[in-house]
Amino acid sequence: MRRISRSATVASTLLAFAVLLLPAAASGQAQKVEKLEKAKPYPLPTCVVSGEKLGGDMGEPHTFTYKGREIKLCCKSCLKDFNTEPAKFLGKVDEAAKRVRPYTLATCLVSDEGFGGDMGEPFEFIYEGRAIKLCCKSCFKDFNKEPARFLKKLDLAAKTTGAPEKSSGQAHEDGPHKH
Repeated sequence: MRRISRSATVASTLLAFAVLLLPAAASGQAQKVEKLEKAKPYPLPTCVVSGEKLGGDMGEPHTFTYKGREIKLCCKSCLKDFNTEPAKFLGKVDEAAKRVRPYTLATCLVSDEGFGGDMGEPFEFIYEGRAIKLCCKSCFKDFNKEPARFLKKLDLAAKTTGAPEKSSGQAHEDGPHKH
């Protein structure tokens, strides 16, 4: 009899742990899926909390994803303020995103190669209020060496194709790139 009650106690203890751990494991899976989704690029050249220029004296920005948006702060210290009022700061990010000039080319700005295929998803970011799409992160290094050259190329392409040079102020959720 004692053996059965001890086995029953062990079994019920294991069952209780399984029930407690299952939601935690499931939420971990949800977090992994959320991380795989592509975040909307950060549209501001400054920290959304302090207004400080990114990449200045503070060094590399503190970058993270929050509710499907890439967020960049001038330093990790601003994270506390961001977390206190995230809706306030997300509103600023969303307003800035509406003013971003859309990317109008069907190819990589640096290599002129098409998107997708072997290269995978395009590498997207915002530079000086303009959406930029590159076929890979290697092209990002080339872009950073001569950004003015590539922006000029983008301007020329906009003039020759008749594409709009300025954002209409509308959100481009279903625009030329997917998030």
